[in-house]
Order: sequence, then C-alpha cells, then structure tokens
Amino acid sequence: MMMKKTEHLHIAISCEYLGVDFCGWQRQENAHAVQAELEDAWFELSSERIVLIGSSRTDSGVSARKHISSFRTASSIPVERIPLAWNTKLSPGVAVREARIVADEFDPRFDALGKEYTYTFYLSKTRPVIERFQSHHVPQKLDIKAMQTAADSFLGEHDFTALMDQGSPSPRPCRTLYSLILEEAGPFLHLRVIGDGFLYHMVRILAGTLLYVGLGKIAAADIPEMLRAGERRVMGPTLSASGLTLERVFYKEKLFGRDRWQYRDWQAED
Repeated sequence: MMMKKTEHLHIAISCEYLGVDFCGWQRQENAHAVQAELEDAWFELSSERIVLIGSSRTDSGVSARKHISSFRTASSIPVERIPLAWNTKLSPGVAVREARIVADEFDPRFDALGKEYTYTFYLSKTRPVIERFQSHHVPQKLDIKAMQTAADSFLGEHDFTALMDQGSPSPRPCRTLYSLILEEAGPFLHLRVIGDGFLYHMVRILAGTLLYVGLGKIAAADIPEMLRAGERRVMGPTLSASGLTLERVFYKEKLFGRDRWQYRDWQAED
C-alpha cells in the first residue's frame, strides 16, 4: 500500500526582534541568534524541524521591525494562527507578527529588491536610559542642516567602498540609495535610508560620517570627493549597532503591507 505524500506548505513570516537580546539573526554555534530561537521554538510547538531562509543577516545588537524569512512545513496549524501559536514559545525579545502562504519559488533573500533602515540618535546632554539599547547618544549640539546637505551627496548609484568595513568583502560595491532623510522627533534624530542593498556596516558608517558632519569634523562639501576616493579611513566612525533597526524588506509585489518596491531608477517616484 502506497503512503500518501505529506504536502508541505511554503510559509513566509514577518518578525520583530530587539537586537540587544541576540548575537544577530543567523544561527551560530555558541551564541544566541534569532534564527535558532525561532527554529527551536517551532520544534517545541510542532515537533517538526524546519530551516528558516532569512532576508537579512543582521549583526549582533541590530534590531528589526519587519524581518522576512520563510520555511516549508507539513504542520496542520492554520496559517492565520501561526503567529499567536509560535509566540507562546518565544522569549520577549522576538515575535512573529504575520504569516502567509507564498509561492514555492519565493526566496526572501534573493527576491528582495531593497531594504529600509533607521539609525536613531538620542540628542541630549544626559544619557538615555530606557532607549539606551535602541539609540546612539550624542550630547553635543549638531548642525542638522549640514548633515542633510551631506546626506544628499550619498543619493543615487555609487561605489560605496568608502562606507564598508573590512571583514565581509563584497563583489558588488556599487549600490543605489533612493531615499536618505533626517527626521527630528526630539530628543531623537532618525536617519532613514532606503537602498537596493547595503555593504558590511554601511549604514552605521554612513551614520557616523553624518554625525561627524554635524559636529563640524567633516565638511559637507567634501563628501562627494571622499566617496569617489573609496577610502574607508576618511569617513566617520562605525557607530554602535544599538542605534540601527531594519524597518522593512521590499519585494516586487506586496507581501505584508507597505513592502512593495516603488523605485525604478535612482530617483524616487512620487
């Protein structure tokens, strides 16, 4: 008698996690990672071993609001109940927000067309307490107008080698930034950036460079030439991971809302 083959569904999930609780997204041998907690929690819930394919391997300490990953499952848990069921087995630092069935060929990493990150500064003479794991403290006064002028120089397609730390060489240093906005919401200053891809520590170095512009240590007018020179040493410091959040990952078609790619060239469409 032939056994009926179990049908596997391909499920995509959107997760939120607090970076300080993890040593990055990707499973590691001797460190607590988001992927490992999710996979282990699913096994505890369903007795099924899964392998999550992630859209982004965020670094240790980096948070995410809508990290996308997918897996194949034979579980009978209804898709609409997956987030609530999964969350009962997860620590307070991570939550599955949404889940949906996707096409078998969907790949969260290689189908991604762009990402949005936020880097948050805490502008105050006194240090942050509640927000200390989600912002970078700046006690000095900043020239935010000069910072925005400098930020505009990074828009478009460039070789961003000057904004890449050693340790993870990329065969494709040319990337495109479509939007780069500084948004004041005292005591916070949010740097919001959308691009088709990012090099190793790129957003944290970009934030550090704009911080140095705001402090008068780098002139906004010098940024274009510094970028063309392609030398990491002339840019600002790599700021702490605590200020960085992956906001969303963009795809050709809407996946979980506000994540459909809107850009065709380096100029943003209205």
